[in-house]
Amino acid sequence: MGVLNLLITGAAGHVGRACVTRALAEGHIVRALIRGGAEPAGHARLTVLRADLAHDDLTTAVQGVDAILHCAAAISGDDAAMARDTVAATERLTRAAGAAGVGHIVLAGSVAVYGLAQLHEGAIIDEDTGLESDLKNRDAYTRAKLAQEHEVVAGPCPATILRIGAVWGPGMLWNAHIGVAKGPVLLCLGRDGQIPLAHIDRVAAAMVRAAETGPSAANPLNILDTDLPDRPRYLNALQAGGWPKLVLPVSWRLLDAIAARLPEMRRPGLLRQATLRARMAPMGWTGARAEAALDLPPQPGFERLMAEALSAEGAI
Repeated sequence: MGVLNLLITGAAGHVGRACVTRALAEGHIVRALIRGGAEPAGHARLTVLRADLAHDDLTTAVQGVDAILHCAAAISGDDAAMARDTVAATERLTRAAGAAGVGHIVLAGSVAVYGLAQLHEGAIIDEDTGLESDLKNRDAYTRAKLAQEHEVVAGPCPATILRIGAVWGPGMLWNAHIGVAKGPVLLCLGRDGQIPLAHIDRVAAAMVRAAETGPSAANPLNILDTDLPDRPRYLNALQAGGWPKLVLPVSWRLLDAIAARLPEMRRPGLLRQATLRARMAPMGWTGARAEAALDLPPQPGFERLMAEALSAEGAI
C-alpha cells in the first residue's frame, strides 16, 4: 500500500473530521470536502474544498482521486431533507466519481438498515441479517441510509459499504439505543442485549483501512466495538461524568404492547414497533467480519474508552 489521494466528504462532521485526522496520520494526501462548518486543522497534505454535493459541480473535487471516503449525510430531518442531503448527494457523487475514473468508494453506512422486528430476542446481528422491509414504520434516517446504499452499489465505481454502529466518543456520549432523555432524567427502555457502539477512533481507522485495502469481496462490513456493553453497564460508566442524575427503568415490552393497540397514524417515533424493536429489543451484535477483512487494530475495553471520553470532556 502506497500513499493514496483521498477525497473525504462531510469532513466538517464528527466522522469525516476523524477520518481526515486518521488519513493524514497514515501518510495519505487528503482532499476534505465540506459544505459548511469549521475547516479541519491545516496540514501540508490537506486541501479543503467547499461544495454542496446535492447541487455544485464536483468535477474538481473528484479529479485525480484514488478513493473516496463518503461520510456526508443528513443525520436529522424529514424525508425531503434526507432525500436531498443523503440520497441525491450520493447519486451525484457516484456519477461524478465514475466519470473521473475513481477506483473505490468507501461508504459510511449504518447498522440502522437491518430489520430486527421479526428476529427472536438474543439473535446475533451480522452482515447476513436481513435489511429493513417495514420502511413506513422506521424513521427517515433509516429509509435514507438504505437508499444511499443502493445508490453506491448501483453506481459506476467499486464500493465498500461499512455499516457503522452508534458512533460515540468525546462529545458523543448519547445515542438512541439507551432510552429517552429529559434534562437530568433518563427513561431507560431496556436492560438486556448489547448497545451496537462504534467508537469514533475505530470508525476512522476502519474507513481509512478500507480505502487502503481496496475493493474486496468482504462487503458489506459491520463496524462495531469489540467490547459492547449492555445498557446498565453503559449507564454505570456514563454516570461517572455526572449524567444522568436519575434513571427510570421502563419496559420496552410495555411500550411495545401499547404500540400494538394504537391506531397506526397516531404512533409517534418509539411507539412504532419496528423502530422500538430496532433500538431496544435485546440483541447481540458482531463486527468480526470487518476485524478480519480490514485487520483492524486492537481496541481498549469499554470502561477505559468511556473514562477517556469523560476525561476529554472535563467530566472527571
